[in-house]
Amino acid sequence: MPCQPEQKPLPVPSLQKVPEFYDDEVEEPTGLANIAETLEKLREDPLVREQNLKQMRDWIAKHPHIRRCRTDARFLLRFLRAKKYSFLRASQTLEAYLATRMIHPGWFQRLDIRDPELSQLADIGFNYPLLDRTADGCIVTMTDWGLLDPKRYNIEHSHRMHILLAEAYSDDSLVQCAGGFMIFDMQHVTLAHQSIVSLIALKQWAKFVNNGLPLRCQGLYAVNIPPVAMWFVSAMVGFLSDKIRKRFAVFRDFDEFTKELSIDRQMLPKEYGGKIPKSEHMKAFREQCELYRDRLLTLEKMDIDLDHNKAYSRHAMLDDVAGGAIGSFRKLAVD
Repeated sequence: MPCQPEQKPLPVPSLQKVPEFYDDEVEEPTGLANIAETLEKLREDPLVREQNLKQMRDWIAKHPHIRRCRTDARFLLRFLRAKKYSFLRASQTLEAYLATRMIHPGWFQRLDIRDPELSQLADIGFNYPLLDRTADGCIVTMTDWGLLDPKRYNIEHSHRMHILLAEAYSDDSLVQCAGGFMIFDMQHVTLAHQSIVSLIALKQWAKFVNNGLPLRCQGLYAVNIPPVAMWFVSAMVGFLSDKIRKRFAVFRDFDEFTKELSIDRQMLPKEYGGKIPKSEHMKAFREQCELYRDRLLTLEKMDIDLDHNKAYSRHAMLDDVAGGAIGSFRKLAVD
């Protein structure tokens, strides 16, 4: 199932909390034989979607600390679908997402494929999505983590590349509904990479993945792990939520990976035994980032105030992005 970008860029979304008109344009997920079953699992139907979009928009409009935020249907459906239309859980995730953007600007700023650092990482194939999707419609991403040169880059470059990829595809309705799984090829990781990774950094990233990432994570897999990288993988998994941890697995090589998970090896890059060269997957990723460039740069202007309320302080959010602020706005009256 080809993962093709749209033919023309979408308009730059409004960041007004209460725009004159709400953007309700959204594509229905298509190209999946069992899409009806997938939507049933998400508890999605037109009435539920309409009611929840209104509730989310009312919540944003009345939130005393959210200053600027997208309210278009494409954006809000990321959170609603990821949390199976639970308004409480979706609003908590959106709150954590906005707060993390403020606390860790280095992860979210300059999501620009023309940025020299990101462009170079894209050129060498640090990470990219595969052109084909699984039979269940999942988008599959590949990361060759060892390609992050520790003499030139740090852990924030890795985070920024992953967020660039996530944001470039998160408005895709099929990605929102079917979710995705991530493959980490660790074969090029060396002892030098330990200099750019710390337990604090891993914990901070895991908190975002656990609480603020609006994505249906269907699997997280590490392949070709050398002994020097085992501590890194083990530590990261230890910080993940129980739900995500259960979807994590380690494989000796891609032979074992494809066999154990019954993955069609043809969907992998040609260099991994598939049919399409890695360069073609990388090219499509760059084209998608170019297509969405203006929208990605607009995200930098989203804002939530973390400085004028104790529960929403940077200290509280950084200490526990799932505690502190999250839930402190639950009693907001939504008409």
